Amino acid sequence: MKKKIMAAVLCTSMLIPTVCVNAETSESDIKSAIEKAIEWKADKDSPFYGIGSYSSDFYIMALNRMGKNYDYSRYLAGLDGVAAGYGEEHNASSMQRTVLATIASGGDPRNVGGRDLVADGIYYRDNVSPLGKEGADGYSWGLIALDSKSFETPEWALSNRNDILAGILSHQNTNGSFDDSVYSTAVAITALAPYYETSGAYTITQNQTGYVIDLSPKDAVEDALNYLSAEQDKDGDWGDLESTAMTVIALDTLGVNADSDGRFVAKNGSAVDGLMQYQQKDGGFSTGKGKSNSEATSLAVCALTSHLRKLQNKATFFNFDVNDSVVFETPAPTKVQSSNNTSNKTSSSTSKSNTTTKTTTKPKTTKPKTTTKPKTTTKVTGTMKPTKTASPMESSSPKPSLTPRPTKKPALVGPVEMPGPMPSFEPNEALPQEKGHHDRKSGGAAVAIVSIVAVLCLAAIAVVLYLGKTKKFEGKGIFKYLAPKKKKKNEIYKAKQHRRTEQHRRYEEREKFKKRRKFDKRRR
Repeated sequence: MKKKIMAAVLCTSMLIPTVCVNAETSESDIKSAIEKAIEWKADKDSPFYGIGSYSSDFYIMALNRMGKNYDYSRYLAGLDGVAAGYGEEHNASSMQRTVLATIASGGDPRNVGGRDLVADGIYYRDNVSPLGKEGADGYSWGLIALDSKSFETPEWALSNRNDILAGILSHQNTNGSFDDSVYSTAVAITALAPYYETSGAYTITQNQTGYVIDLSPKDAVEDALNYLSAEQDKDGDWGDLESTAMTVIALDTLGVNADSDGRFVAKNGSAVDGLMQYQQKDGGFSTGKGKSNSEATSLAVCALTSHLRKLQNKATFFNFDVNDSVVFETPAPTKVQSSNNTSNKTSSSTSKSNTTTKTTTKPKTTKPKTTTKPKTTTKVTGTMKPTKTASPMESSSPKPSLTPRPTKKPALVGPVEMPGPMPSFEPNEALPQEKGHHDRKSGGAAVAIVSIVAVLCLAAIAVVLYLGKTKKFEGKGIFKYLAPKKKKKNEIYKAKQHRRTEQHRRYEEREKFKKRRKFDKRRR
């Protein structure tokens, strides 16, 4: 009986460290990581010098969903030039990202820079270029942008929501992924999440196999989740920050806790832990192993904001219909503020990191209430293929001509250039060395043990080599294999050496003779 009790106690003690390692990340940890990333962005990169870029657009979305104060009107003014410069050669996903950035900046994407980007980039895109030219991403980001403010598709639309949904599903492979990409799979889940509970299947032609199958959004999402779970690394990430951050956003949009769901808690941490390990000591995020960069930091801030909104039961990250932003105590810093208040930011960041501790008790999380779902044109039932249906035409969306648009488009404006040279920023004083999220496990003891073992092994090797040279152990046991091989000094060896020496001597004599003849010729 005593042996059974001791065995139970030992098993319980072995489980305790596992529970501590897999404890959920607290809100204070996430807020602290976000604040450090915002400080890094304020010091190293200004969104106003990259308006319309991947980095700046996602950063503006994150600031909006956090409720940060910012000069959104200035950013919106820059997007006018970006929208006017889009032509047929540009990817649809770039226009769809600008739709989301325009909404985050307080504008109307149906009238930005004289363009209706919702029509040109989504439901009327097929007029100039296929919406699925980029694969699943073109369909997925189009549906995310279309549902972000529940935009209606007019009766003259070339692609309604059913068409876009069928386009997404057609890009799912047999292993559950979309286009064999973790990033594209996460984006597709984000787009399909509002339709997860809808009944009925879509009759689609699978791009990978060419088979005609019936597939529902729910089945597609479940297969995609199984694929993501199988591809997760032991540290909780998916090999790079972009894939990891987008997966966290997808899980939050679907209502799955990326920090506690067993399917996404790996050996050394959860999906949120895997994201946090990419944050560097300077506060920025890196794509992989390297220095902090702007694009990685922007997307990481979006993912952390998405998870923070889930913990606080807010609407999903891309649901701009609900304006329930997370309010922070301090406003987002600008370039001017960062140059004047650098010391204050550093001290506040240090104090937050010192007071933040990770607890083993999981915070209370509840599934967020389902927000208003984007309106679909028709509910699909059975296995019938969805058909296009008419939707009320909005007065603010002008009807384009039915003839193809001319191929000549205005030149791309791109990121707006600000007057004067770009200012150079001196690096701030180094932040205090603090323990980051990717250093949660103390490795000091392990390093010390490895060092001691290495020293002992080297000492043992030195002793063995020394004893092998002594007469007492020479040629005995293992030492006979350590003794250096002696050269055979026999008659054959001596003959070979003599032959080589004689050949070398004759060669030198010939060379001297040749030089002598050349010298004599020159004298004559």
